[in-house]
Amino acid sequence: MAKITGSQLIARSLRAEGVDTVFGLAGDHFLHLLDVLVDEPIRMLDTRHESGAVHMADAYSRLLNRAGVALSTTPGHANAIPGLANASHSHAPVVNIAGSAESRNIGRGAMQEFDQVGLAAPVTKGAWEVPSVERIPEYMSLAFRTALEGRQGPTHLTIPIDIQEAEVDEDVFVRYMPQEYGAPRNALGDPSQVSIAVDLLRSADKPVILAGTGAGATASAEELQRLVETTRIPIFTIDSARGLVPDDHEYSAGFGYLPLNGAAQRIGEADVVLLLGQKLDYTWAYGGSPPFATGVKFIFVDPSPADIGRARSVTVGIAGDVGPVVTQFADEASKHSWADESWAASLKSTAEEYRHGLEALATDEEPMHPMVVSQALRPYVDDDTVMVFDGGDYCHFFRASYRSNVPSSWLYVSSFGMIGVGLPYALGAQVAFPDKRVVLVVGDGSIGFNGMEVDTAVRHELPVKIILGNNSYWGIDWQIQKGLYGRPVWTDLLPTRYDKMAEGLGAHGENVTTQAELGPALKRAFESSGPALVNVAVGRIISPVAEAAVSRKLGSHG
Repeated sequence: MAKITGSQLIARSLRAEGVDTVFGLAGDHFLHLLDVLVDEPIRMLDTRHESGAVHMADAYSRLLNRAGVALSTTPGHANAIPGLANASHSHAPVVNIAGSAESRNIGRGAMQEFDQVGLAAPVTKGAWEVPSVERIPEYMSLAFRTALEGRQGPTHLTIPIDIQEAEVDEDVFVRYMPQEYGAPRNALGDPSQVSIAVDLLRSADKPVILAGTGAGATASAEELQRLVETTRIPIFTIDSARGLVPDDHEYSAGFGYLPLNGAAQRIGEADVVLLLGQKLDYTWAYGGSPPFATGVKFIFVDPSPADIGRARSVTVGIAGDVGPVVTQFADEASKHSWADESWAASLKSTAEEYRHGLEALATDEEPMHPMVVSQALRPYVDDDTVMVFDGGDYCHFFRASYRSNVPSSWLYVSSFGMIGVGLPYALGAQVAFPDKRVVLVVGDGSIGFNGMEVDTAVRHELPVKIILGNNSYWGIDWQIQKGLYGRPVWTDLLPTRYDKMAEGLGAHGENVTTQAELGPALKRAFESSGPALVNVAVGRIISPVAEAAVSRKLGSHG
């Protein structure tokens, strides 16, 4: 019987799971694995920080609806933890693999020793240490299945260096083949509950659909559009679900975020709300009133039974993968007649009025309003462009004013609120879609966390375009501090030349201080063949998000 090393087992397991790309940073305790992987048909993207690698895998996994893989060494695993915490909020199926010192020396002061599994466990769906070389395929299978099944999320494996180097009979690999179990994404909902839910929607005067991350993971655009076209129920899309029903669609009410869409602010008029993979979290006041009506009825569809009814009781709860359940809803809905579309048209009109109001904010005042940059950027953006937003006040104007008409083309900070993810997200998106244009809109505070990944973009020829708003402060926190306490603390920055930083790392850089300079600078940046950063001086303009936060803290909902 031929022999195979643990690292070769890992490589074969990755390939069996369909993995063709990994992200990470080299280090002592998985050099053996790297030496094996470099000869495999797997693209290897090395980054400048392990959290950046996990963020890249996060974006890559969600945009392609497949597992993303990140690799690190022992202290590198400590660096990766913030990325895993963020991935748990973005519900990204990231499989994080870390090496460690020899298993026989753990517990007696081994090199760089710490509790890797214990550290990862609270921020993953599952974390394990592989106990022997023979069991590598078993644990690889477990990590991928767990990441992809139900409500998706990250998993972690620690594989000690001696287990990577150990040899074992080659036939142990065939015990755990992915084609035997597949990705379990076809869990249907209870048909009787679906029927009850459809009847409830038919009885409503003003029903709405909120499609969130769970919908983005498993729902198809065609089936979700069939549902809304059959029922004529207006839909808001959120996070990974953005673009599944185009914002331009007649039944789309646009972006499902209260501070950035006037139509969403009318959610209190709804009498029945269908939640598709969207939690009733803090962004929706945990299902309270406001923003919802006191007597509103909720239909909750989610792959995680534990999340159904967690924030508040629901009228109908359906456990199942959102995609198959949407098809069930559409099939059941097609058996019935539905009300007219005046409610959907009313919300559509409100969404458009809100956008028009934003456009009017672009004046000739200097330093320029973020909406001036938003308007100047539009000639370089089409429906297929992947838009990534990162930061506070500056980027909120772009999130509110840009339409999302294509699935897998919209990324923002997760509900964890970890700013700084934007640049690695954008790089992960460019790896996922090498032929698409990827644009990052980011603030000067956020770029500081992972700005060195510009080097990664240059080395791996990832032509991401970065439109950086520079107002020399941590915008949203500065504005909230001023609104609540009358003075800022720790929220002022310098007018740093981030274009010079980008140039120093080998990218194209532009500095813009006036509106007259903006158009030509954007043109040169987009004509450049590689990554580019445009450093734009913008005014200290409070966003609707910061205004809402201040009003909420002061007890005003106006």
